[in-house]
Amino acid sequence: MKKLVCMSVLMWLFWLWVPPAKAPEASLKPIYILEQKALHPWGVDDPILEAFIWFESRWEPDAKNKVTGARGILQILPSMIDEVNRILLKEYKIKWLKYTWKDAWDPEKSIEIWYLVQTYHNPDYDVQRACQIWFGMGTQWDGMTWVEYFIGLSDKLKLIT
Repeated sequence: MKKLVCMSVLMWLFWLWVPPAKAPEASLKPIYILEQKALHPWGVDDPILEAFIWFESRWEPDAKNKVTGARGILQILPSMIDEVNRILLKEYKIKWLKYTWKDAWDPEKSIEIWYLVQTYHNPDYDVQRACQIWFGMGTQWDGMTWVEYFIGLSDKLKLIT
């Protein structure tokens, strides 16, 4: 019981200490919108994130890539879980792993992972950079690169100037 109370207090203190990641202010960046707004239960109010979720999983929380093993609404890989935990340790000095491979199935945790990684590696919230981060800079098993990924994602976005 003592251990449970201590862990609860530690988690409460953690959430007080580390502010949740947020989408950048739209007024500071170009505004991207979906050509057709998707219906979803997670209250996502970020058109860029909406496009990534649609492109990765078509909003299916139980989506799984049979080749890579990527899972969830954002098709998260174990390397992304490792990266977000590394960011938490480096930036916030958190010495325990906050996210696990199982968390890739949870839409809310997947969205937290998205914002932690994008905030750290892509502070300007640039769509091309987001594609490079999320897809990777290499070549996928089927020959696709981040450039083709960006083109495919761009088909779902319309830039408003």
